[in-house]
Amino acid sequence: MNESADVIKNDDFCLKTCILYEALEKKPCFDAYKNFCGTVGKDAMEYADFEFWYYRFLNKQLDFNYDRNIDPVPKTIMDMPVSLLYKITENVDTVERTYLRSMNKSIKAVADSHSPRFHKIDISAYDTYLNWKLDNKSFGCHLNGYGCSLKIPNFKEIESDEYFLKKGMEYLSPVLEMPNLEVNQLSLCIKKESAYLNDLLPIPFHAKNVSIDSFSINKSLDLLSAMNPGELESINLSSLDTFTRENISRFLETEQFKQAKHVQSNMCLNEDDLLKFGHLKSFHSELSSRVDFQRIRDIISTFKQFESCELKRANYRNDLDIRTVAEALGAEIPMGPLRHGQRLTITHRYQIPESNEFLEFKMEEISYYVTITIARVR
Repeated sequence: MNESADVIKNDDFCLKTCILYEALEKKPCFDAYKNFCGTVGKDAMEYADFEFWYYRFLNKQLDFNYDRNIDPVPKTIMDMPVSLLYKITENVDTVERTYLRSMNKSIKAVADSHSPRFHKIDISAYDTYLNWKLDNKSFGCHLNGYGCSLKIPNFKEIESDEYFLKKGMEYLSPVLEMPNLEVNQLSLCIKKESAYLNDLLPIPFHAKNVSIDSFSINKSLDLLSAMNPGELESINLSSLDTFTRENISRFLETEQFKQAKHVQSNMCLNEDDLLKFGHLKSFHSELSSRVDFQRIRDIISTFKQFESCELKRANYRNDLDIRTVAEALGAEIPMGPLRHGQRLTITHRYQIPESNEFLEFKMEEISYYVTITIARVR
């Protein structure tokens, strides 16, 4: 194994010794082939030949001089009619289809004739691991003392001396880059800054709903910019960092926001920000410390697409009384003391001007927040 790659490639005995080494490691055949190619070169041996010797050695058939010419010509999957290949690829799930794509160009073309769809993709990247979940199948690549450990469903855990993000992305990227990939719900939690994650998503990425949390708000906005505007209906953007006015303005100017139907975020908005929410059916957000609640009501009452929203205003210093909010909205404030453990809740209906419809307000003090839930009543 210490001889140069050129010498090994030209020595049949050395090549088979390398294959025997991979078989003794008992790795999945394709992973063993990739490791073999990394050692001696991609042009050293075709996968079909490697597979033949790999499984002979795995089954303890160790005759290096075995004459393959005495065997009948084996049938391969490519001897099947295209219609049958199409049926096979149609009846495997999207994850299994990604494995088929890596076999050869012909099968890749058949596999790509089916539009790949996932109900949900979750991706999490932290300092010591990269995890992803494709519908109900979980994958992970974790840092260990000498490299990383890769976990793939239905396979033995793979040990590698490669950096965990590099190794993990070798398996995740082919899925995300599948032609015409469609995802109903994409969840991204990227807490690790790394060049291996700079081009995480192809552009445009076809997702209907997205939830993003990352190590910085600018990174979250970069990830959002990869989404296909118009196709993206729902955005959930959260951060432990404080959204600056620059962050908020950048978000409100994205085409993804302008063409969305539902938005949820913990950014603190003012009245002028809310003026840009008129196209949304629903939204959840926080309010800045000084807002005019009556103006907020008047703004929302003009929204034609509006169905519901939840607005929260932090009250860590007890500088806002729920009764003050209720008075500003013209609500009737209940009198009398509260029972032990009872939370004050105030409801109010406001008729939308020149309409038979109402806005129904529900105001509560929950933890350190004053929460206002608003719903259109027809």
